[in-house]
Amino acid sequence: MKTAVHILIAYVMLTLLFMGMVVAAFSIPHSAIEDNVRQSVQQVIDDGKMFTDQVGQIQPYKLGVFSDCLILGIAYCTDDNHPLESAMNDRFIMVDGSPVKGAKLMFERPDDDSFQPVIYSRYWHGNQVIIRPLLCLTTIYGIRVINWVILSILLLVLLIVLWRRTGRANALIVTLALAAFMIPSVPMCLNYVPTFYIALLASIFILCWKRVSTNWHTAVILFFIIGACTTFFDLLTTPMVALIVPLVVYMLYRKPEKTWRTVILLSLAWLLGYALLWATKWSLAYLITGHAAFQDAMGAMTQRTIGHNEQGYMMWCLKATGLGFLAVTLFTAVVTLTFAKSWQAIKQHSWMLLVAMASFVWAFVLLEHTWNHLHFTWRTFVVLIIGVGLFWYHTLDLRRPFALFRKI
Repeated sequence: MKTAVHILIAYVMLTLLFMGMVVAAFSIPHSAIEDNVRQSVQQVIDDGKMFTDQVGQIQPYKLGVFSDCLILGIAYCTDDNHPLESAMNDRFIMVDGSPVKGAKLMFERPDDDSFQPVIYSRYWHGNQVIIRPLLCLTTIYGIRVINWVILSILLLVLLIVLWRRTGRANALIVTLALAAFMIPSVPMCLNYVPTFYIALLASIFILCWKRVSTNWHTAVILFFIIGACTTFFDLLTTPMVALIVPLVVYMLYRKPEKTWRTVILLSLAWLLGYALLWATKWSLAYLITGHAAFQDAMGAMTQRTIGHNEQGYMMWCLKATGLGFLAVTLFTAVVTLTFAKSWQAIKQHSWMLLVAMASFVWAFVLLEHTWNHLHFTWRTFVVLIIGVGLFWYHTLDLRRPFALFRKI
């Protein structure tokens, strides 16, 4: 009962905080950011072409030109005279189904019905709380520099603190996996960074605030808050990163006896915060603006999960995801059974495989979204690398594989 009451209090406070933050951000005068938005849009488009020319369509290096132009479009199309309505509607320009074309033309503002802003109210767009103030001072180039510096510092801090709290190997596996999946595109893109910021900050917080690791009630509330913050800042990119990385850090540090129960309950607390604050945004958008945000969100959820009239494509996605899951499962099982120290070690650390499989669970649930936006959703599988990497480190007798190679 105590936990439920505190979750309710946290929910009310977070809703008020989120509302206040977005209204404050959308109150910034349009004139203060216009020039920097103009330069940023051009740089995003130019850099996208440059990366494409250099590496083609290789997914790890692809920049989020589409989503970044959408975010810059929302920042530009805000009516600072009506910040509450702007914060709930989140308008941007779309031309021929492309926010990139819309971003190119939105500065001209032609008096044309086909050039009217699109309402995108199903997200909180909490990224505007950070981006709009920064656009008063710099362009996207400056924002990228800030991302590189802060993310590098946070990774280094996490490495040091995790090393001290849980050991060298655990720290290296987690931080090196994150670094490999972040470089080079994540700091470069407005849409890619939120979940990684949340994951790093939450993990450091867990390691530095002892009460989280010693008080179950506090841990549940914290993961509820992490889920809510993920909804607020993220545009459905890699939310599993914001859940699994702090969860793994908590488990490594806390070492609870009932591992599976702990993982499941904290994941449910995160999911409650994630879903509840998202539904709250739909309700607020409808109450304040009259826009059918719930209907819009339900339509998007249907498309992202089962697709619309694309049964052939969806079946291909299902088969590809299933084959990937089967291949990873078989490979992990063969390596584990061949080189495991003992069944006791496998049982003790099996929770690591549970969190590793979260990437596939997410992929199966959001099947269309995973494959249609593979240029950023692939980063969700960093949790697979972290989970399996930790599991193998703790369960395998690493001398046996090297002994086999010496015999060969």
